[in-house]
Amino acid sequence: MKMKKKGERIRDLYRVLQAFPFIQGILYYTEVEPQTAQGSAGPLPTRFLHGLDVRLVRKGLDFKQILKRDRNAFFPLQGLFVEKGFLYQVFGRLEGTLLAHELYRSVPFTGREVVHILRSASGHLLRIYQQDLFTVVHPQNMLFTGESVRFLYGGPSGFLPKLGGEQGRPPKEANPEERKRKEQAVDAYSLGALAYTMLTGKTPSPGGNMPSVRTDREEIPPEMERLVMYSLHPNPRSRPRIEDWWGYLSHLPNAQEAQGRMTLRTT
Repeated sequence: MKMKKKGERIRDLYRVLQAFPFIQGILYYTEVEPQTAQGSAGPLPTRFLHGLDVRLVRKGLDFKQILKRDRNAFFPLQGLFVEKGFLYQVFGRLEGTLLAHELYRSVPFTGREVVHILRSASGHLLRIYQQDLFTVVHPQNMLFTGESVRFLYGGPSGFLPKLGGEQGRPPKEANPEERKRKEQAVDAYSLGALAYTMLTGKTPSPGGNMPSVRTDREEIPPEMERLVMYSLHPNPRSRPRIEDWWGYLSHLPNAQEAQGRMTLRTT
């Protein structure tokens, strides 16, 4: 997908200020230009747009379904449109911090912060599974508001690309249960990898050959360590389910909400 440059326009309305390679497609930070000849006296509003090559979308998707995503789990969309072969999703006003930014700036996190983030993410995952939706558990795709974590990219399962092997082509039609099993195994690994990084400040090694969490963080309960390390198992069938994560995290004392990180916002 060719990335637009600073100053280029999308739909003659959104002027690109910055562009970021994303987990799928490209995330644009744009300025909304006035539609009147008089222009605007004050600062122009800004919006984030997600651009995806429409060829990566499986045929049969009603794009309006994307607008009906769970608003607790996903940041709401103001609209979407197709232009020159790309599907653009327009986010509403965003306020919070991209978790990827926090990881680079603040790891390792406190145990309470980690529990707070993982509990929010795992609860959202269970909710969207029930609605036959999907997302990608990746710090680049998670906006941290202090009160919760919400996802940016995602939608109807099986229609938008999620899995690594789907880069460059639309999802294949597959048995829904088989696709769900694969997607949830990927989510378990991704949640474990996120937890490992937040707790240790390190990136987990492929193949599962890495020091255990408690090597760096002795105060972490053994049960949490087991969840993290088994989630990183190279055999997907050996990983815990997201239900296992939620079952453990939901019974822990309320985690302290980590607030005050509000660097990513639109006006």
